[in-house]
Amino acid sequence: GGGGKGGDDKKREIGEYYQQMLKLNPGDPLLLRNYAKYLHEVEKNVEKAEEYYGRAILASPGDGDLLSSYGKLIWETEKDEDRAQSYFDQAVHASPDDCMVLGSYAHFLWEADEEEDEEIPQGTAPAMIGA
Repeated sequence: GGGGKGGDDKKREIGEYYQQMLKLNPGDPLLLRNYAKYLHEVEKNVEKAEEYYGRAILASPGDGDLLSSYGKLIWETEKDEDRAQSYFDQAVHASPDDCMVLGSYAHFLWEADEEEDEEIPQGTAPAMIGA
């Protein structure tokens, strides 16, 4: 869907390339992760991205970058703080020295804190009735 035909053709070619490669290597964690990231960030297909992140995590459960990317998807699309937190925690545990994982986690914590601040209703004092 979108503006120029050239961009759509290129996106379709990339998607077809990933599908072809995954037919040849269905359990390749790097391919699964990259396709999930492509589905999430380029195609904006959250359901398929979740499916491929899930498959990638099964293929490579100790990949901190992958766990972090999946946590980011959950946070951006579902705002499920507990579930996202769980994946970020696993990511940091798996890759404690990876600056990208740590940066993603810090960004999540910052955004989650801002979300909580926005949820606090203004003027929560009880209304003065008949004053």
